[in-house]
Amino acid sequence: MTGSRPQGANIAPSLQTLELDEAIARAESGAVVIWRGEHVPYADVPQRIAAVSNRDERDLYLNAYVQGMEGINPLYEERRERWRSLAAEAGSDVIDAAAEPGVDPRALAVDLERFSVHTETPYFAALRRYLALIDIEQGDGTIADLWHVTRGVGWSQWFGDREVRAAVVAAGRTATGAPSLDGWRAAESLLHGTLDGKDPTVAAAISETYAWLAGDPHWLERELGVTAADVPALTDFVAFVRLWRFRRALAMLHFELRLYREDDSVLLRAYYAGIIGHTTGVAVAEAAYLQDISAPLSSVRRLRVAMLAATLAEALESRIGPAWWREPAAAELIGEMGEASNVEDALARLGYDVLDWKPVLRHIRTRLIGEMSGYGGPNITTRAGTRKV
Repeated sequence: MTGSRPQGANIAPSLQTLELDEAIARAESGAVVIWRGEHVPYADVPQRIAAVSNRDERDLYLNAYVQGMEGINPLYEERRERWRSLAAEAGSDVIDAAAEPGVDPRALAVDLERFSVHTETPYFAALRRYLALIDIEQGDGTIADLWHVTRGVGWSQWFGDREVRAAVVAAGRTATGAPSLDGWRAAESLLHGTLDGKDPTVAAAISETYAWLAGDPHWLERELGVTAADVPALTDFVAFVRLWRFRRALAMLHFELRLYREDDSVLLRAYYAGIIGHTTGVAVAEAAYLQDISAPLSSVRRLRVAMLAATLAEALESRIGPAWWREPAAAELIGEMGEASNVEDALARLGYDVLDWKPVLRHIRTRLIGEMSGYGGPNITTRAGTRKV
């Protein structure tokens, strides 16, 4: 529920832990969480928690999920230690051993702090708005509450399976398979499709560019038939979700920069809960501190994919127009980009010099209602009272 797992570059050969990876995959696929007498597959639990409308029930379910995490954590911890050992044997540390050529994770984290500063006010304004819809005050929410909010069930009427598949095909995607998600997230998943390109990061960015159409006002109105009155609110919501994902990936990068140099797991758990919770505005379980790290610097890959996707989307819209997915010239440009041998090559083909976070910021700013209304919004009345959100 934190967004897709990192797409793109594989783990550095010097840090591969194939046997442990297989053991973790077996443990995750075989684990179950017992909830109300039902044996729920471990991987399905976040979606099941998100579907629970009662807050107390969500919290209880989350606690059961955390117990499942703790059962797998020894394997995650063993893998982290193995990464550290392998890096030390090579005379390096995990960060330097895992970094892609020409990519400095530490410098990236410093640079992206400017993105964090630029988005802090609109992000927390939007978080406050959406938590208020389920009667939760900002500062009192948990990751389970955010999972529930980001399902976006208020717009489900626009995302019938037949309508979504037709709209996905209109965007030039295949719309095959059965998405494990529902509503707008099913559209996002189908639009994402499979990766296709020489470089894995570039291929993932192309897929993400298509996935971003699920929050594009022109695609929603023209292909899915969303009414003009509903488009602004829906695009605001999807922009909020994407901003949450990007800020979380940035927080995970800051956590990873500490993760491989610290021995004390108790301190690492506290770092995780503090850094992720502070950046995203909701409480997260300390036990999840290793669950989402399938490879060292997976956070860097998420961030680079998102920045390149935003750059590609910006180039498509500016050169071809807001309905670029219908134009042959777009397929031509995307095909050319897919032939790029690396991210720098892809950027050069788009006419950009460096990978930058500013296209992501511009994408968010054009869609978040808060950005266009002084961070205001409507009055929402809840059991906690009436307030401006």
